[in-house]
Amino acid sequence: MLEGMTPPVRVFPCRVRTLTSEFDESDARIFTEALGNQDVWSNHQLSAALTKRGVPISEKAIRKHRSGLCSCK
Repeated sequence: MLEGMTPPVRVFPCRVRTLTSEFDESDARIFTEALGNQDVWSNHQLSAALTKRGVPISEKAIRKHRSGLCSCK
């Protein structure tokens, strides 16, 4: 009866995707461009700059999104 029982897979919403959808068009574009430019914005730098502006996001969330390891993929 219980063969094959497995725990449910928890899917957490991607913080990057959530923020992008909450930003107005201009801010979403700036954020997306910054995400795409890893030569200029490291994960930590981008996290710190956004948090300083009242938009809390962790370096880990940015890294996972950039690496394709978030729930967006």
